[in-house]
Order: sequence, then C-alpha cells, then structure tokens
Amino acid sequence: MTERRVGLDHRDPMLRPFIEVEAKIVGEVVAELKAEGAPAREIAGAIAGMVQEDADAGASTMSERLSGGRRLPLACAPGCSYCCHSSTVHASTPEILRIASWLKEHRSDAELADLKARAADAAARIAPLDLGGRAREKVACPLLDSASGRCSVYDVRPVACRAYHSGSVEACKRAHDDGEANPVLPIDPPLFQVAHAHAFGMMTALASEGLDTGPYDLTAALPVVLERELDERWLAGEKVLPHTRLSEEASVGYELVLG
Repeated sequence: MTERRVGLDHRDPMLRPFIEVEAKIVGEVVAELKAEGAPAREIAGAIAGMVQEDADAGASTMSERLSGGRRLPLACAPGCSYCCHSSTVHASTPEILRIASWLKEHRSDAELADLKARAADAAARIAPLDLGGRAREKVACPLLDSASGRCSVYDVRPVACRAYHSGSVEACKRAHDDGEANPVLPIDPPLFQVAHAHAFGMMTALASEGLDTGPYDLTAALPVVLERELDERWLAGEKVLPHTRLSEEASVGYELVLG
C-alpha cells in the first residue's frame, strides 16, 4: 500500500508508451471517422468511450503485473461518495459531450430539467471558490444520486473518476470532514497513473488535430452541454465549453505540454 497525493507526471518514462500509443490510435480513429462522414456526436462518443475502456484495461493490467498478484484492496464501493462531494472533476471535452449525449438518450425531459437546475446551482456555488474552498464547501457533484450515493452516469464517467480510488474509507471520510482538497490517500499508483496516461494520449491526439481538449470543470460544463447541441461546433475546432478559474489555470498548463 502506498500513501501519496495523486497526480500525473507526463514526463515519467514509464508512462510514455501509454501516452504515445493512445495518441496514435485516437488520431487514426478520428481520421477514419471523419473520412466516413460520421456525425460529430458519434466521433466524440467513440473517442471518449475508447479511451475510457483503454484506461480501465491498461491500468488494471499494469497494476496486476507490478503487484505480483498482491494488489491493494480497494475501499471504494457502491454508495461511498465522499470524493463526489469534495473533489473537482476535470474532464476532457469529448468525455463531457459523451455524458451529455448519454443523459439526453436515457433521461426524460422532466429528469433533464431537474438535472439542469441542480447543475446550474452547483456551478454557481463553485464558481468563486478555489480548490480548498470547494473541498470545504462540499458541493455534491450534480450527477450524484443523493438517495443511493451512486453515480448516475457511472457507465460513461470520465477517466478522472475512473482513476480516483482509495484503500481506506476512513482516510476518505477524514479528508471529506476536514475539507482537504488534495488528501494523502493509500492508493495503487498504476491504477491512477496509467489511466491518466491514456487520457493524456487522447488529448495529445486531439490537440494535434486542432480540436479543443479541455480539461473543463465537469460541474460547470453540465448546464451548457445539457442545454445545447455542441458536438458539431467542437468538431469544427471551436472551444464550446466554459472555463472556471480552476479549469482555466489547468488548461494553460495542458496547452503548453500538449503543444
């Protein structure tokens, strides 16, 4: 078990193969789908779905290999949602567009209206807050089902949520109660690092295609993507999602590195 703050170092030579291979595959898929005349929504969904599957499989495989079969027992379980109240989720543009498409296909008009209202309220509450302020305020992700404590879009959740994990419920509860923005948690490093390397590879490929990658603050982006159809504009090279102060700061770093 390793206790550490979670973060990705794209310069790590162990992660370079994951980044480069994912970038190559995503670039090829985008080119093929464009050549076939696939609609923008299909392209965004295909990219996001592929990188999420690759991230899950790659991280799990590498974790198993490096642990020699002695992997960290994860404390994450259905209904445990401490991180859904205190973490800021930065997601790529295709992932956010995919979530919006999924919701529009699987939710009624009344459910979507309720979600838009909750998302708008949450976005307004977090807008002026820095990372520490968000952790202390404990604004729930609008995609969290408060009754069950489960993610309502679990099947299409972004890599940031798939990669985040802990080996201790107690540590997560303590971080939640204390309002820690970046707690030290017992984690399985490959599960986090390799998953994010795949996402970084996807963003590298999209940047080379002149497409906006983000990342954007998921909570702040939800009211916008649920209200409008933005896939075509995104595929045309526009930046269609709003930044918060935190996501804008993150995007500057990403643009420099991806460039």
